[in-house]
Amino acid sequence: MKKRSGTLRTVIIIILLLIIAFSGYKIITILSDYHDVTVANEEVREEYVSSWTEEGLPEVDFEKLQALNPDIVAWIYIPNTNVDFPVLKGSANESYLYHNYKREYSFAGSIFMDYRCSADFTDKETMLYGHNMHNGDMFGRLKKYQDTDYLKSHQDIYILLPGNEMLHYIAEVGGYVSVDDGIYYLPQPVDHSGDDPETLVLSTCTDDSSDTERFVVIANYEDRIES
Repeated sequence: MKKRSGTLRTVIIIILLLIIAFSGYKIITILSDYHDVTVANEEVREEYVSSWTEEGLPEVDFEKLQALNPDIVAWIYIPNTNVDFPVLKGSANESYLYHNYKREYSFAGSIFMDYRCSADFTDKETMLYGHNMHNGDMFGRLKKYQDTDYLKSHQDIYILLPGNEMLHYIAEVGGYVSVDDGIYYLPQPVDHSGDDPETLVLSTCTDDSSDTERFVVIANYEDRIES
């Protein structure tokens, strides 16, 4: 009986050690993945943001970027946040869900435009998606826009376009919406040719990865800046 009890105890210890080892491996892998994403985002800024304007806004080398990947249609920049990324548009929303701007696999994906929207941001509403990364990367910090003070101090959103053009939006509200909300009914074209766009929507998953809700920041068009 004692021998059988000792054998059982040994088996349990081995199983527990294997579980601990596997958990440690998973944690290291996740941390490594997050590190790789952070490094990649820093590299794209260093490589393709050539300078800064007197107003403190980035100047992006779109010619060089689009030579690498023509699916890069814009750059989004929100001052005093970590939102400073190229914007991709694929043939489907899945195209850049798990691929970076180099078309390489990345669990963080890219910031990407809904495939139904116009690449030049001329629609009545343009929708951009990004993962809600737990380390705050990509669109992981958008949920801070629930706080009124944060919203007021981070209202300016800039969309840089090829051809030295920049669209300026003002964030008006941040909150949770149903995936069936009307803002996801796209495309919403402008009523008349030549009209300015109206709304920019930034969308990300909830912290609990709900299938029925998303967190969005809704911003209204302010003006167009040409340099």
